Parts: sequence; structure tokens; C-alpha cells
Amino acid sequence: MSEKKNILYVCIYTAMGGGEYGLLNLIRYLDRDKYHPIVLFNDEGPLVEHLRWLNVEILIVPFSTVMLKQLISPKIFWHNFKASFLLRSKLKDKKIDLIQSADVLSLLLLLPTILFRRIPIIYSVIFFYESSRAVLFNLLAFIKVKKIITLSKIVGDDLLRKTVGLKDKLHCIYWGVDTSLFYRRSPEEKTRLRHKLGLPDDKKLIGFIGRYDTWKGHLTFLEAARNLNQNHSDLCFLVVGGAMTEEIIPEVRQYHRQVSDAVSLFNSPDTLIVWDHREDVPEIMACLDVFVCPSDYEPLGLVVFEAVACGLPVVASRTVGAVEVLEGIDSLFLAEPKNPGSFTKVIEDALIKSNTVMPLEELKLPTWEAYSHRYIEIYEKILK
Repeated sequence: MSEKKNILYVCIYTAMGGGEYGLLNLIRYLDRDKYHPIVLFNDEGPLVEHLRWLNVEILIVPFSTVMLKQLISPKIFWHNFKASFLLRSKLKDKKIDLIQSADVLSLLLLLPTILFRRIPIIYSVIFFYESSRAVLFNLLAFIKVKKIITLSKIVGDDLLRKTVGLKDKLHCIYWGVDTSLFYRRSPEEKTRLRHKLGLPDDKKLIGFIGRYDTWKGHLTFLEAARNLNQNHSDLCFLVVGGAMTEEIIPEVRQYHRQVSDAVSLFNSPDTLIVWDHREDVPEIMACLDVFVCPSDYEPLGLVVFEAVACGLPVVASRTVGAVEVLEGIDSLFLAEPKNPGSFTKVIEDALIKSNTVMPLEELKLPTWEAYSHRYIEIYEKILK
């Protein structure tokens, strides 16, 4: 590969969710002597700002980010139809060697561009697909996608159950941890950070960090917190996260309301702290005594890796993808999904052992640099 290759990344969200952090770190560690990244968005936003700071070329085309079923609306369909041809026009004079996307909507937007151009496509699957999405993806991927990257084996297995003919295209690459941000702090540092953030320093702090989505298990966490409050007076619970997709997905909006109602009825409001999306997650994580990932199911759970990197005991559902990497370590405690009673007991177990967490040097956590390198290996095989 003597000349620099142009890679078009298609991103349908501009807010900073897990998938967006994955893309940001993939590009952060990309070899710019070999690859020139161009990232497509439909608007400005936090991720666009981060990428511009890295001197990444940004292309903005005003398409609508919607659920696939909303494409049957004539107004939305026509808007995205025009956007797809505008995209083709903007890419006409750019020599795109490779396209990477992570949503079926992005494949549909790319159709006018790729129908008559032999541009290889890499597709990242970062969540579990419902049957209708899987069928549409199966059709598009079978014809046009060279490689499919899943962020855990559990996601790959789920995709294979819902599709046909894609097995040979699948690869699993785990997200990574930035250990310059997520690392174990001394007791003195924890106290200082709690004072800075306004968190109590006289109680054990049990935290859950994650955006609002229907599978995230907020209600399981809140019910377990209620149970624990009945027998423990030295605990405080922290919930952190925003609802970045609720304007697009009605189910997320309804779920957010259900969680808000449960918070308002919490029987000990002085022991429950709820924050919206925050940019200081590394500092928040460092303040915790126990981290909880109560998801009904979870494609990966990057925050689980980050909590382990901070030296925290982690209580997670058995159905969390990160367990594939971490299962068997002393700092991981597994609970049954959708079962507040199980989480109550396992959190108590984690609290008992909270001062005897496994030494960090024995862990081999994935890194973002290794994550990007794995992608580069695939790029090289496709573009050679």
C-alpha cells in the first residue's frame, strides 16, 4: 500500500454514545500516513467537534436519522432519498477506497453511491438486531459487505441465528479502555474527587453509568437499591446517563419516563443521586465503591471494562458481553438479569470483598490502540 487510502466512515449520530466513542478511538489510533479518514454526518455535534480537533475531514449531508419503520413516511423517505443522491454527488470526485458503517440506515443512504461502484464495505454491528432489521441487513450485507465486525461473540452469535450466509464475513473485535483516564485511585484521591463532585464521603457509593435504553436495567438497579436500603444505612446509589435516542425511538422515551417515575417513588430519596449525561465519567467512576451493570442483555458494556480498570468490584448480568473477556476474575460478580433479588445479594457480596479486589496487573483488558490495530489489519487485507 504505497499511496494513502481514503476511508469514508458513516455515522448517523453526533452525540457521544458507546458506538461514537468506538469510532473516535478507532480514528484516533489510525495510521494517518497510510489512511485518510473522512467522516459523514447529518449535522454538527460533540463527536464532530472531537474529530475536528483530531484534524479529521468532515462531510455533512442533511439526512434524517430515524427508525427504519419510519422510512415508509413519504416525507422522510423523500428527504433521505434526495440526501442519498446528494451524498453520491459529493463523493463523486473523492477517491473512496473503503467505506465503514454501523447502521442499516447508513447502508440505505449509500445505495446510490455503491450500486455501480466497487467500493468494499466494512460493517460494525454494535447491538442486537430485531428480526426485521436482521432480514434487511442480511440482504444488503450478503451483496455488498466484505467484512462484518461484532463487538462481542454474543452479538455475533445472535446475528448468525437471525441471518444466513454471513458466517465467513464475521469477526469479533472488542472495544478498548483508555487507562490514562480509567485507573485505580488512592483513598485520598477518591475523597478529594467526591468533595469536588458533591458526593458523600461517609457512605459506600454504588454506581450505575449508562444511557437510557430499553435493555439497560435501570428498574432492576432501583429495585435492588430499595432492597439494600432496608438493611444498610451506609449506602448511597448513583445513576448517571442521558437519553440520546429518545427523540428518535419512542420506546426509549417511554422507558425514560418509567425510570423517572420509579426514581420519584424511591423510598429513600436522600440515598439516591440521579445525573444526566456527563463528560467527567472517569472521575465519577473513580469515586465508586462498587459498579453495577444491570442490563437485561448488553452487546458489550464498555463501562464494565472501565470499572475494572479503576480497580472496582463489578456486579454485572450474566448476559453482558464484557463477561466474555472478564469471566473468572476475582473482581467480577455475576447476577441474574431482570432479577432485583439476585442483584441485591450479589451487590452485598461485592461490598464485603470491596477491599480485596484483584490486582490490576493480573488483568489483560483490551485497549483502544489494539482495537484500531485489528481494524487496520482488516483494511490491509481488503485493500491489498
